[in-house]
Amino acid sequence: MKRRALLVASVLAWAGVAQAEVLEITGEFPANNREASFLESISVDRFGGGDGAALQIAIERALGGSQFQLLAGRTGRDTAEGSISGSVSSGVDESSFTKKEKQCVSKDGDGKCTKEEQVEIRCKRRIIDIKADIRIVRNTDGRIVYSQPKPFREEVSWCPGGNAGRTAEDVIEGAIRDIAGSLRGDLVPHVDTYKIRVRESTKGLSKETANRFKGLVKLTKRDPRGACAGWEAMQSEAPGYPSLLFNLGLCAEQRGEYEQALSLYQDAAQAGANEGRVGFERATRLVEGRADAQERAKRRRG
Repeated sequence: MKRRALLVASVLAWAGVAQAEVLEITGEFPANNREASFLESISVDRFGGGDGAALQIAIERALGGSQFQLLAGRTGRDTAEGSISGSVSSGVDESSFTKKEKQCVSKDGDGKCTKEEQVEIRCKRRIIDIKADIRIVRNTDGRIVYSQPKPFREEVSWCPGGNAGRTAEDVIEGAIRDIAGSLRGDLVPHVDTYKIRVRESTKGLSKETANRFKGLVKLTKRDPRGACAGWEAMQSEAPGYPSLLFNLGLCAEQRGEYEQALSLYQDAAQAGANEGRVGFERATRLVEGRADAQERAKRRRG
């Protein structure tokens, strides 16, 4: 979740501003649980509870196509580097309740309502609770490398003329898939393509420098590399300027030069560009994502 919140904060930091100039960036972010993500092979063991078998299958499908080698059966349990197990229980509670609603109680000959009153009506409420607990054990030393609850709750109510929308079975089936997808999000690194708005403020710059800076901002639409080169050339005449530092950080991030981006974002934040803090956190995650990918490749080579 933290990873998703960071990306959302980055992308939506300038939401609501029309036609913003942005740089498009692609980067690999690490799994939320880095230790578990390093396991090379995993077996999905039996899950307890009435919906355990469904969650087991959903997890196997959710982890398909990931960095893990999925193993099954007795051989899988005996040879996998890690094992996923846990339990899941679900409950459905339906009850009735009453509430008052304004209704027409008298009409004239043309069918027009002439009198309304508060009428008591009988409605229904349904609450679905699912409690899943998932853990991953590294079989080589018995260490628990992942242990998380995955709760789900849905409450709906309806009155005469309405309905619950979905059957309880459909809700539970969808929730099981979501829980398995959430587990994948915790364990699997991912590549994202995202757009970050460049910083446009020129407050404090000379008119000539400001105009050149604004021209480079517009240039990002058709030639982002050219804009970055232009900002690089401006460093001597606007040293320590927050917008320049931040935009250069974006350029470094776009090129995959994350350590340089970290330094520039830090300098931008210290100079007064609040966006630099978010950029620094994002670049830190990108550094981790690259290091994790290298470590996994190293382990595969033995």
